[in-house]
Amino acid sequence: MIILDLEWNRSYDKKPLDEILQIGAVRVEEIGGPIVDTFSVFIRPTVHKRFDPGARKLPELQASVQSTVEFPAALERFRAWCGGETAFAAWGGGDDFKALRQNCEYWKIPPVPVETVCDLQLAFSYLVGTGQQVALWRAVEYCGIPDVFDYHNALYDAMYTAVVARWLTPEALAYRPEKRAKNRRLPSPRLSKLSFPKQPRRKVGPLPSPEGVLNARTGRQPACPVCGRLGSVSRWSYPRPKGGAVPLNYYAVFRCREHGRFLCRMTLAPREDGTWVGRRSVPAITPGLTREYEAARQGGAHVCRGGGKRKGRRPSEKKAPPLPKDA
Repeated sequence: MIILDLEWNRSYDKKPLDEILQIGAVRVEEIGGPIVDTFSVFIRPTVHKRFDPGARKLPELQASVQSTVEFPAALERFRAWCGGETAFAAWGGGDDFKALRQNCEYWKIPPVPVETVCDLQLAFSYLVGTGQQVALWRAVEYCGIPDVFDYHNALYDAMYTAVVARWLTPEALAYRPEKRAKNRRLPSPRLSKLSFPKQPRRKVGPLPSPEGVLNARTGRQPACPVCGRLGSVSRWSYPRPKGGAVPLNYYAVFRCREHGRFLCRMTLAPREDGTWVGRRSVPAITPGLTREYEAARQGGAHVCRGGGKRKGRRPSEKKAPPLPKDA
């Protein structure tokens, strides 16, 4: 069984091709089993002249731009690594395999044989009782899996998918919807019911921007209010403000292995010199705080940048790297 994930540059011009930039995959003996092998290849873009907004945000985009491997060679590497395996799984059962077929057709090369595809996103949605498509990062958070890698790297997303699959039951894997289910909200993570003393607020900053405060390591590592063990925040949720104003209150859930999950709140404030400062706290759980967090979950989300083990290779978000001159 191979769990596949792709990253690509969506078509925007007269060439109808979602150009694949990275193929990532892991091999497991069965769904929910341990990872026994991994595969990753970055692919040099040669079709489109620009990157779409989603591709510009890929943390490993520069690795694709600098790659010397074009899609036909990358696919042959992947085909050889698959070793004749025809059973696949993915987070979402359609888009990745559609893009893979589309790229094979564009380059006029035989596709990788795919006989069965297991949609692990569909199975997880059934497991937690929602008709919505659950984002991979939210499933990782819900399962309490440490987010030690960047998202939107095809290999790392395949690894996350393999680990989330350990929570799936045979009933969930066998589920096939007869008709579109009515959307329901993803259940909130279960928070610890342990009592703890009032926690001190931690100052973060000043820093040049709100994003800098939210991304700061000192702000993303709240301590368990019971034992003091450091947790990790990879994403902040916030209620959408009116009039396009900068949100000032952000919420996240972090996990202590021993004592469970706790809510963390970050409050931002501008300073007269144009910088921003944050105050991070781990407040006691109250009905009011729970309502605030639920409102934030239905609002927007800020994905923290600068975390993970490969942050030194992250390109700037302000300017996308150029395509090769002969692309």
